[in-house]
Amino acid sequence: MPVIAYQSFNANSSTTHGLASMWQQPLTRATANRVTGAGHQALVLPSLDNEFALPVEGPAHLRPIQALAGPPTQVAFGNQIALIYQNIYRAIGTMPDLLVCGELDVSNADFAALRQNSGLLANVTGNAKACQCFTAFAQAGVAAQIQLLAEGLGFVIYSIAGLSVLFVHVPNAIATDAIKVRDFYAQLNNHLVTIGRGPIDLVIGDTNQSSSNFTQNALSQGFANAHANNTVSPFDNWQVTQGGTNSAGTKMFDVAVYNTTTLNLEAGPVYLSQSSGGVTVTDHCGLAVKVSRKQG
Repeated sequence: MPVIAYQSFNANSSTTHGLASMWQQPLTRATANRVTGAGHQALVLPSLDNEFALPVEGPAHLRPIQALAGPPTQVAFGNQIALIYQNIYRAIGTMPDLLVCGELDVSNADFAALRQNSGLLANVTGNAKACQCFTAFAQAGVAAQIQLLAEGLGFVIYSIAGLSVLFVHVPNAIATDAIKVRDFYAQLNNHLVTIGRGPIDLVIGDTNQSSSNFTQNALSQGFANAHANNTVSPFDNWQVTQGGTNSAGTKMFDVAVYNTTTLNLEAGPVYLSQSSGGVTVTDHCGLAVKVSRKQG
């Protein structure tokens, strides 16, 4: 029963994938303005700097969310990733086996510390632009069971526990075109079938599409939305409910959609805010699900 998570960051189109491409981007600033203006507070759990996937005991500290400030540093992004692990552990009872972060390239020297985490192994699928990159973090104990099946513009596909999981950051050029998005998923599904790894079991990530049912409708029959409604209550916020996962908190860009013919949804989706560490570092909520293979 793997736990699978996704977190989009907010990078620009620079071909240099360092901190400057991710620091204080316009939509991150817009998110910060919204949540600080509304008085949102973060429930900040304890975590370790060098072993993200090790559960840490202790109470959450309630902190007013602030805008990201100061000189660029990887610490704020590392804290967001570390707290994905701690929050998902508290919410589901198990650490994520596989976490993919969109718009992050930890092969860049600016993020060397994130590659040196003793509990995780990182794999980068690169593209020319910073906003098109993905970084996958796998727990060291299960990394050998995870296989990269395909990668390309707007997607990366991994096999984990025999499941084919498609992580997406759907390109803006096609995101609102139902026919193009349907073809996008159909081509990827056909590829997996051809190599003996299909059909797609789970789609998770940033769809760049505001309608919560758009992705479900673009996929073949048998898929169902893993989230129950059009609102999210981030697990790491204090008494916050919002209508979406984007910078304005109004659009369900970030969803998990699972194949009901092949999978059971065991837990989730659990949503996390853009400000898990008490500072706003991205414009997208993160999310995680726990799934299992249907028998028979």
